[in-house]
Amino acid sequence: MRKLLWVLFVAGSLTACKKEATSVPAREDTGGAAEEGALEASAEAAEAFDDTRPYVLTQTKLDAYVGYQRKVLDAYAAMSKALQVVQARAAAPGKDPGLSDAMKAIESKAEAEARARTEAGLTEEDVNRIGALVTDVVTQRHMAAMLDLAGELQKLEAMQARLKPEQQKELAPQIDTMRQRVQETEKLVTVRKQHGEANVDLVLTREQDLMRNYQDMLRSFGGKAQ
Repeated sequence: MRKLLWVLFVAGSLTACKKEATSVPAREDTGGAAEEGALEASAEAAEAFDDTRPYVLTQTKLDAYVGYQRKVLDAYAAMSKALQVVQARAAAPGKDPGLSDAMKAIESKAEAEARARTEAGLTEEDVNRIGALVTDVVTQRHMAAMLDLAGELQKLEAMQARLKPEQQKELAPQIDTMRQRVQETEKLVTVRKQHGEANVDLVLTREQDLMRNYQDMLRSFGGKAQ
């Protein structure tokens, strides 16, 4: 679920604006028409670029994307604050639910995202391709840090060394599985195959900033960042 939210976050500026204005009311349960519109917008967004083609990340684009992310976070925070006001108003008896104010907040956030993308010098394809790459790298690294798989592997190996030979043999498959998980999460084996060694290595040069953005995103969605 967290990864899905992050994908939505980093790719949220897709063609802007009007499509997102449809999707948020759908989450507020305003009816089937809004939900259908959100699904159509999502399908159109997926066709906006061809993700089967190799994408070559550059340092300039990565640096621009990190700054773009911060501005998107600010846009989400502003929208969330405005929607909380609308929600409080709607809960009061006899008060106008303020749907027009909600739409204004959503449109303002979408406009801010589009403006941030333009100021960063990024295309919609850049935002989505870099976003997918960053998502895969950062979520894997975050998982590795949270689970401390390398530490668990060391404990298993130390335990194995103290066992009798036949017991060591019984434990070996579990250790092999754990070692493979460490490879996947810490060394990003699958991510490198999908996105390319050079792209992943470049993202890791800004890992600290990207991880901070990721954790702030989790907090903005009410998640627990560590």
